[in-house]
Amino acid sequence: MFSTVRNFLHRHRRKFFVTGAVFGTLYLLMSYAQKKLREWQEKEAKKFFEMTRKKQHFESTERTCNQTILSLSKIVSESILGILNTEEIVQKLKDNPENKLLLWEQMKVMIFTRICVLVYALSILQVTLRVQLNIVGGYLYRDSIDEQGPQISSELQAKYLSLCHHFVGQGVEDLVKQIEKAVKRVVEPISLKKKITLQEVEQMFWSIQTILCTDTTDGDPVKKMVHYLVQHTEITDAKLDTLVKETMDVLESDDVTSVTMSSVTRCFSTVVDEVANLFVDKFVPTNKNHLEIAEDHVITNGALKLGAGRDFVDVNKVEIHFVKLLPAINELITKNTSKGKSNIPDILTQQLTLNDKMKLLGANIYEVFSNE
Repeated sequence: MFSTVRNFLHRHRRKFFVTGAVFGTLYLLMSYAQKKLREWQEKEAKKFFEMTRKKQHFESTERTCNQTILSLSKIVSESILGILNTEEIVQKLKDNPENKLLLWEQMKVMIFTRICVLVYALSILQVTLRVQLNIVGGYLYRDSIDEQGPQISSELQAKYLSLCHHFVGQGVEDLVKQIEKAVKRVVEPISLKKKITLQEVEQMFWSIQTILCTDTTDGDPVKKMVHYLVQHTEITDAKLDTLVKETMDVLESDDVTSVTMSSVTRCFSTVVDEVANLFVDKFVPTNKNHLEIAEDHVITNGALKLGAGRDFVDVNKVEIHFVKLLPAINELITKNTSKGKSNIPDILTQQLTLNDKMKLLGANIYEVFSNE
């Protein structure tokens, strides 16, 4: 019996060897494949964990950014309204002084300067803060996964982020001086007695923006954001100097300039929309056949719908004496929000904070500095 089995194995030994080699190879391949699969799964799980962690860290940075922006935007707005204080002129006008015409001329320039400075200052503040906080956020994320020690200390963070306070102070004052020159060139020639339309108001803002964009003496405010941030600061710390230089490179890039210019233009459009409501409110029907101003008006493409089956009134053709429009525009800036009203500084801050281009800019900067 044993000899029979031995003979059988001897006769088929080649087959057994081949079969064993095949199954052995298959086993090794399966073991190798399972090992690689486990490594891939572990790698993907680790990658997913890191992505989730990074996403949560970025979202935390974004919340901090929004809270900081809202806080500093209010401070900047108050600073601007304090420098360009129209209340003093209003109080003087109430006494009916002999130089009231001169006071009205000053007020005319001051009101438009206020609006333009708010637009540029809030836009610049939003961009610089998003750049700064996302650069810091990127460094902090790298520190959280790097065992070699922190690259940016708490003290360095404080020094770096305090640069924005220079913009709130001297930077805003410099911006006021530059914009006031452009406003005077556009607004001073317009008579207080002139009846103006919404299109003419829009043209004023467009002309002021064009003058600032092509300013060869002081430079375009959007392209010199770095000036308002660090021009008045002496930097002696080497690490801080590196951070500032990186920030300057980002702020001077074409992408950041484009986003800021887009934000400024959009803010001016928002201001014009608010002024358009003043023209609607000031519209007086020419005869009794027209419906009176009511809450059911619908404004579309510059037209005021007075009701179904009625004629449309083009708001762009409504004319208001410039001198009567000025107090109404000034009130748009200083409305008390606690009474349920909205004012231009708050509207612009909210719009800029929710701006998708701003958010995308911050996300891109965070991604770059968290991966270096």
